[in-house]
Amino acid sequence: MEDPSPLAGRVLAVRAVGPEAEDTGPRRLEPGPLTVSIVVDGLPVGDLPAGARLRIGPTAMVELTAPVGTKGVGIPSHGGERAGVLEAGQSDPMAAEVLEAGPVERGDGVSLEAVALPLTDVLDLHSFRPEDTQRVVSEYLDGARRAGLGEVRIVHGRGRGVQRALVRRILTEWPGVVGFDDAPPTRGGWGATVVRLRPMEGARPA
Repeated sequence: MEDPSPLAGRVLAVRAVGPEAEDTGPRRLEPGPLTVSIVVDGLPVGDLPAGARLRIGPTAMVELTAPVGTKGVGIPSHGGERAGVLEAGQSDPMAAEVLEAGPVERGDGVSLEAVALPLTDVLDLHSFRPEDTQRVVSEYLDGARRAGLGEVRIVHGRGRGVQRALVRRILTEWPGVVGFDDAPPTRGGWGATVVRLRPMEGARPA
């Protein structure tokens, strides 16, 4: 039997916030800041970047914004439960914005819908589905060149080397790549690849 996808899970509880937090049962999410606590199992919420979008239940979608507790982020709770999306067994929820309304209740599925591509010199593929690797890497490299970055690092992990081999094949075929090598030990070693990019005419300096 295959392992379940690490980018999908289930709702364990939908709770009101505050010192008397309790499971509210079915709840309809409305567009705007998330005002309840949604506890999920099977999805590494704390590892997802701000901008990640989660489909919860049949129609609701939320976008993670930042860890609750970041200055100016999240709904104050005055103790007890805090509003946000929380991975089961963890204590730090992620604040979220409801983008698409819909009902949410215990047992509903939760899946990663999309992750905003970072415009930095590092792309960590752990937050993406393996089948999206080619699209994500190509879009990232294009954005990096447009941003004037001459060198970037792609973190694919060590594992059995399957993801690394796929990334290397993409880089070999991508026209804007000048060359690539394993990252130095202090920057990921065999689990990451440093990529040198050909300058794009009209790109703004990094």
